[in-house]
Amino acid sequence: MGNDHRESSRYGTFARNWKLIGITSQKRWRKSSIQEKILWHVLERISKSEGGDAIIRSACYETGIIDGENLQSSEDGNALGLSIIELMCLLSGIQAKLIGTGKKSVLRVMNCPYSDTLGDLCSPDLVCECHLTGMVHAIDRKLRINRRRKMCVGDPYCEFTIDSD
Repeated sequence: MGNDHRESSRYGTFARNWKLIGITSQKRWRKSSIQEKILWHVLERISKSEGGDAIIRSACYETGIIDGENLQSSEDGNALGLSIIELMCLLSGIQAKLIGTGKKSVLRVMNCPYSDTLGDLCSPDLVCECHLTGMVHAIDRKLRINRRRKMCVGDPYCEFTIDSD
């Protein structure tokens, strides 16, 4: 019990003086960021290792499956695949528009949702391909996403359609 008073006094003194010694303005540290930093270093090592590309592809695909399952609605068919991708974009603050051209629906995305994903560890094109494939496979494994236009190769927007095998 006697130590509790001394401990709280010590912490109280620190709390009163922390601004005076400039900790907040000079130090950028959060306990929650420790895990993020460790995982980032692990991911860096994996990406540079033999077989790292396959591991990242698999992780993006599996994440796409989970995201596709979470965003599914009661619609059917190929339009559902495009509508869950559209919903993901809209929830991420990215302009996307689902349009119909004859029998086939087309999704046009104005900004890349993957441009800042995984930094320099792998290309946004790889993340896009694997994640979107996972999303549409969450609906039906026979669906196949076609990336008709891609911003990562210089197109002004990305454009997607979905076909059945």
